[in-house]
Amino acid sequence: MTYEAAPWPELTARWRAFEEQGFDSLWAGDHVWSSIDDSGVTSRPRFDAWQLAAGMVAATERITVGTLVSAFPLRNPAVLAKQTITLDHMSGGRFVPGIGAGGNPKDHAVAGVESRPSAERAARFDEYSAVVGGLLRQDRFDFSGSHYRVEGAVRAPAPVAAPHPPLLIAAHVESTIRIAARDADIWSTYGTLFSQLRRGVKLSEAESLRLTRDRGRLLDEHAERFGRDPASIRKSFMAGFTEDAPWESTERFTDFIGRFSEIGITEFMFPYPLQGPHKEGVFEEVVAEVLPKLRAEEI
Repeated sequence: MTYEAAPWPELTARWRAFEEQGFDSLWAGDHVWSSIDDSGVTSRPRFDAWQLAAGMVAATERITVGTLVSAFPLRNPAVLAKQTITLDHMSGGRFVPGIGAGGNPKDHAVAGVESRPSAERAARFDEYSAVVGGLLRQDRFDFSGSHYRVEGAVRAPAPVAAPHPPLLIAAHVESTIRIAARDADIWSTYGTLFSQLRRGVKLSEAESLRLTRDRGRLLDEHAERFGRDPASIRKSFMAGFTEDAPWESTERFTDFIGRFSEIGITEFMFPYPLQGPHKEGVFEEVVAEVLPKLRAEEI
């Protein structure tokens, strides 16, 4: 995941290298806030996630590209669906829209968006997800809710990806996990909530694994209530926000992947530049030696 801005030629070279090295996907983190440190130096520069994703698509040929994830208060759902179809065509069917409830108050402040209580935010996201999913999956779509309305929408052009671009939904608490169980093709989670990170809390490896397992089970239960096969929802984990340290050694990386695979996670995302403890050379060694073995199920 490209989380912070860098010179564009550097980003382009990085994305192409990741594709050549055999990575499966590239992701654009969606935030609008940056910051200035005490010395007056700007830090955490950001590009717009959707134009960043378009750049990823243009720079590559094979790799899946997605947003991880777009905060719903910042973007109209019909516009986001149209952007998805556009990038679907630009990429030849390899784009994944990722959406989430978007609870970061820094983004809200910069964009002038009202920060709402979690229950109201979940209710709005419920409708938002239904609109995005409906516009991606149906040739004609209308929706009338308490927060969003769509009248006379026609899905044209039809998507390249069949039957539609897969929708990724980030969800970490029951109210949004229920929405993901209803609408998501891919569920994304991470260990520590951003609200905890803002308070300086980072979960341990054991706590992160337990919470992810429990969240996955809750997703399965809700999926069954909606009449969906839980196995039809791919489960992904965003690393880098817990005390897990997969980049300290190849053994730690393999152990990290193995533990989360055992609880049903099949896709792993990592911020780059790497976050958390990491030792020089481990990333390159993992790419060259460990990833091919994992794909071949040799370890």
